[in-house]
Amino acid sequence: MKIGGRYKLIGKKKHALLDLPYDEVLDTFEKALSSEDNTTLSGSVNRETGIFKIEYKISDRKNDVYESYCMLVEVTETEDGGTRIEYAFVYDRFINWYTRFLSIVCFLVPLAAALIVYFKFEMKELIHLVLYVPLLLISTFGVFSLFGYKEKKSAVKPMVKEFEQLLISSFDD
Repeated sequence: MKIGGRYKLIGKKKHALLDLPYDEVLDTFEKALSSEDNTTLSGSVNRETGIFKIEYKISDRKNDVYESYCMLVEVTETEDGGTRIEYAFVYDRFINWYTRFLSIVCFLVPLAAALIVYFKFEMKELIHLVLYVPLLLISTFGVFSLFGYKEKKSAVKPMVKEFEQLLISSFDD
């Protein structure tokens, strides 16, 4: 597994060797990720390359996951007809910068709109407060998400153990 500049490796790469065909391992692994027993991991797969990106759920809500810290899993076929699963816990730099960029946009655009309306169109009466309050609330949210929200590695670290338990329970025959 090659980890490019987008990801920063945390810890070590690990692997598992299975004496099962490649397609069977992919199918079993996908079923395990999407099963109802799995409440903390969610993932996406590229079946052509056999690469999974697995994220850790913050809560039971379906799309509420940690984004900056994730696991990359590569499933490859070995020469003897078995399958190799290689996985690594990584930090996604691209998602981190993308989130920061969106926070800055969320802060600056509503603030600029409020300032333009206030100074250029001179809408300064009390009735225009209905316009300013939502814009300034959105801008405040942008500041909060930029400085206040940080994903902590310690909160996501149990993901590695849970992933290993998922592997053991899925392929323990």
